[in-house]
Amino acid sequence: MSQDLGTVAAALRAVPGVAAAAVEADASGGVDCLRLRLSPGAEAHAVAQAASRMVHERFGTLLHRDQVQIVEDPEVEPELPLPAERPGRPAIVRTDLVTSGRDFNATVILSAHERAVSGYARGAPTGPGMQRAVAQATLKAVERLVGDSARIELDYVDVSQSGQDRTILVSLTFISERGVERLAGSAVVRDDESAAVVRATLDGVNRRIEMLLG
Repeated sequence: MSQDLGTVAAALRAVPGVAAAAVEADASGGVDCLRLRLSPGAEAHAVAQAASRMVHERFGTLLHRDQVQIVEDPEVEPELPLPAERPGRPAIVRTDLVTSGRDFNATVILSAHERAVSGYARGAPTGPGMQRAVAQATLKAVERLVGDSARIELDYVDVSQSGQDRTILVSLTFISERGVERLAGSAVVRDDESAAVVRATLDGVNRRIEMLLG
């Protein structure tokens, strides 16, 4: 669900112990991650719990522990938002998923340096089929961002269960002028499994494409 992330960030800065706050968006424009800088003397665990509780009670979003990050960045001022994405890394704009008959169609739109591209893939309307299609669509979009600089093959997508948490694991083969590399990425499933597949896929390639995109 889309939210006014600026309003969420402003509310976070009112939480005792928070000196600066920013909110990263998920694929649907909702809250994906909180990034907090603490006031001097504040206790990280207590502040993280208070921030998570406030977001749940006021905005209706339930966050896992890994979605609340404490950062130490003296250059971040309280009134300024933290960057949602590191420079050179693509941001998730939107994912479009359509099941039609015996086909599942995935379109993933990414942006970097004010340029948006889309990737498309088709798969079977089964759990593994949909996961592979979303991952492949993400890689197609990445390849369009980097042009002829790299080719990326999807080796497998898997789901790991640990207690109540499910984690998407992605294995990739990255081919560039540096040679052939095996890469892996992961992301915890929150509300949307497909969004986690996109995040896991990007987690696997972000460092390589950051260099290619400058």
